[in-house]
Amino acid sequence: MVAFSYNPDMDTLGARLRYARTAKGLSQQQVADELGINRVNISTWESDSTRPDISRLPDIAAAYGVTEAWLLTGQGQPPEKNERSKKPRAAKVVDLVPGEQLLGTGRMPLYTGAMGGDGHVIITFDAIDYVKRPAELENVKGGYGLLIVGESMIPAFWPGDMALVNPHLPPARMKNVILYHTPPHGGDVEAIVKQLNGWNERDWHLQQYNPLQEFTEFRHEWPVCHRVVGKYDAR
Repeated sequence: MVAFSYNPDMDTLGARLRYARTAKGLSQQQVADELGINRVNISTWESDSTRPDISRLPDIAAAYGVTEAWLLTGQGQPPEKNERSKKPRAAKVVDLVPGEQLLGTGRMPLYTGAMGGDGHVIITFDAIDYVKRPAELENVKGGYGLLIVGESMIPAFWPGDMALVNPHLPPARMKNVILYHTPPHGGDVEAIVKQLNGWNERDWHLQQYNPLQEFTEFRHEWPVCHRVVGKYDAR
């Protein structure tokens, strides 16, 4: 019999899946790509919200370099930590941009809204002001600013921050976006401001920070996606 020490951090299938993935130095997205599934599946498995189908266990075990028995029962030696995963990340170098280059010469509309039900925002597309256009939106037709209301995206956005929005960029993973029920061509429009973790033909896979939560929304209900490219902090 192989001896092993009890580790309370691996007493559920989800905990063992998370441990094995991080020991291998893999991200949830990398595993999802290898298995041909959505990243949200990996997240819900690791939080024990759902369990992987038993037919997937051989592929999961192979990806993590562990046995199916260890995944199911925790008996045996756990995988060793990949040394690569222990290396601290290099600090990201931030390029300093001269102040005169931060703002363009034109002006762009600033919109605001009010909280709706279920964390939704009702945006009124009648500009409350026109502000200096930032470099990110210098030549972007239709670029605009949006005053953030609500607290679901703290600390990425605090109430009163201004999101800088490029309506022409395609969706991108791990970027903040504004999703609209209908095209924002004037009047009041319902929207949600979240981080986009991924998508498929049917769903948007979204995340908010306060409280921390991952969820999906149907793309046919939220067909318009505008990318946030920056922000101005509230003053």
